[in-house]
Amino acid sequence: MGESAVLVPVVQMLVLARELDDVRQAVGHGARILTRYESVTLFEHGADGGGLEATLRGGAALGPFATGLEARLAEKAIKTAMTVSTLDRVGDARDQAELDEYTDGGRLCLARPLRAYGESVGALVVHFVGRPVLDDAEFDGLRRFCEFSAAALSNARVRAELDAYAYTDHLTGLANRRRLEGEFSRLAGSRLALLLVDFDGLKAVNDTLTYDDGDQLIAAVGGALAALARPGELVARYGGDEFVVMIEGVASAYARDRADEITSVLDRVKLPPAIAALFRGASVGWATVEAGESALAALSRAAAEMRSRKRRRKTDREAHLEV
Repeated sequence: MGESAVLVPVVQMLVLARELDDVRQAVGHGARILTRYESVTLFEHGADGGGLEATLRGGAALGPFATGLEARLAEKAIKTAMTVSTLDRVGDARDQAELDEYTDGGRLCLARPLRAYGESVGALVVHFVGRPVLDDAEFDGLRRFCEFSAAALSNARVRAELDAYAYTDHLTGLANRRRLEGEFSRLAGSRLALLLVDFDGLKAVNDTLTYDDGDQLIAAVGGALAALARPGELVARYGGDEFVVMIEGVASAYARDRADEITSVLDRVKLPPAIAALFRGASVGWATVEAGESALAALSRAAAEMRSRKRRRKTDREAHLEV
């Protein structure tokens, strides 16, 4: 089978993979088809573009020496923008002796830089046993595959960043309204409970203090809700001082108890003294999605319940002040 006939299907795997983790798996699997490696490690730069981290390991487990060796080769490959391997000579006699010991056992470690659109993405490192060199056709296939892999990884990262930007509330780090409504569509017909959380005091904080303090209050409530979240719950900032907790597969009794629990926790959330003096806790309404009902309709019922609770809480506060 010619080189292009082998390369085409592995590149197709990269194209079809959309999520970043899926692309990584396609890189490892594609390299295996092309090179029959003993083990493979994919290194990528961290989110800040800094140090390398191994994001994929496949094949045989590596010992401490091989693990350290591949990390050094990956860094050198990235720095020089060239393929480096244990066949290369090094200046330090001790390092060269270690490399000779590694290769004398019929082993080869090769690191190929991954670059896309003029920037370094990371490096792909492959280990071979009983194959001290690669033939030219195999090496060229691996080189070209690394070029496609770098582009696929870079594109997947951009997609992930765009998705995070589009579906994340950047003040709280929670899901935003667009993400929540997308989940409503995805889970149409499923058993859902919806809790609508509204806290009191944001306007007073904005008017009496500053809008930065108001943002700090929103972020604090969002952080408390994120810490409270359980498996199967999605917490989203719906807008302003309103948050929604979507819970899959629970009955109305659970939703009511969960609303009471969240209310109790948010009433005691820790805040800076000036903000705490104006904060009046949270009111949480709940509803379950009935058969044939849309999630938005259930959310409207949760909002009505929330407003009813808010009125009762205000009446209770005023009665307490009069005593």
